[in-house]
Amino acid sequence: MSHAQSRLAVITEPDAFLALKDEWDRLWVEADGHHNQAFRFCWLAWNHVANPRGQRLRCITVRENGRLTLVWPLISYRRGIWRVLNTLTPGTVEQSSMLVADGPAAAEAIAQAWHAATRLCGADVFFLPFVRAGTTLHDLASAHKGLIEEKQSVSSAALLRNEVDWTTLCKSLNRKPGIRERRLGRQGELDIRMLDLPDGEYQQSVDWILSYKRDWAARVDKRGPWLYSTAYRDFLVGLLESAGGEPLARIFVVELDRKVIASAMLGVGQGCHYYMIGSFVPEMKQFSPGTILNEFVIRWCLERHMDIDFGIGTEEFKAYWSRGNVRPTSSFQIANTLWGKVYFQSKDAARAVSGIRSTKGSDTAEAQPATPREAVQESETPPVESRG
Repeated sequence: MSHAQSRLAVITEPDAFLALKDEWDRLWVEADGHHNQAFRFCWLAWNHVANPRGQRLRCITVRENGRLTLVWPLISYRRGIWRVLNTLTPGTVEQSSMLVADGPAAAEAIAQAWHAATRLCGADVFFLPFVRAGTTLHDLASAHKGLIEEKQSVSSAALLRNEVDWTTLCKSLNRKPGIRERRLGRQGELDIRMLDLPDGEYQQSVDWILSYKRDWAARVDKRGPWLYSTAYRDFLVGLLESAGGEPLARIFVVELDRKVIASAMLGVGQGCHYYMIGSFVPEMKQFSPGTILNEFVIRWCLERHMDIDFGIGTEEFKAYWSRGNVRPTSSFQIANTLWGKVYFQSKDAARAVSGIRSTKGSDTAEAQPATPREAVQESETPPVESRG
């Protein structure tokens, strides 16, 4: 791709962002886009979360001969006296990537977008969470001269598109499907299904998940601001509604005697669905409703020739269903200017002072933030079952 044929832009106005919709949707389909790369995901995140917080759009686009070939939605905001650049999200930490058309011009388009982010967006500090290792974006971030920290983590996915059928998958896992489901079914009338509700009727289902997720977060001492955010709740509802097209998320439930005892929300992508958030009634833990629901959802994806991405984390159920398909990721903190280096130096100094104070006070550990994709079944790890 020559520079004479390509055009780079940084979109800062919501109207111009909205005007990208049709081209963006086309690119998302053609590029086999991830759930959080869809226009509607990003538009809802902007309207429900980023814009009300006073954040500013920095959506980078690349065109080749007038055709949109890359989109990278970022946001800019102030943190004290520093200007920060980050990915556009609904207030949660998502995996970072660019939506880019496949082909020989992709690497150059990504390099152009990286130049725009680091040179044209006016940021002192750049946060880039969960970038998959081995990608061009990961290589560019790793090589930035202002790199302060690269924190390692892993994501996992069940590659189901090429599976022959459910029975074959279960045999490969040495698993007898349906054991827990039959045991739970002896307790009453059991129903496991995907909800298909009219627009405007998903609020109660989302509220149910968030309510039990908050209870779980309190029990394990993990809390995230998104969990108590009305904006995030409205964002989830928006994903579930069709808005004249196909919904960008689905909710699945386990009901016993017509009462929900487990629920999970799945984000819709091109070729891959994404485990978003789930919870269950803790009093029913002995019957493993979360594990039962996971089994149902994974079979549902397999029968539609869709992979399922479990996201970041090392929970045992992710390793089990992914069969070792674990992918390294890195979260980057970058000082994009000399002034940005001062930001990180000030943080280091503040931590040092805090550490001195903590040695004189309580030894109580600080609560860790929860993430939406932490296991619906908490410690309900499906064991390897004998087939004898």
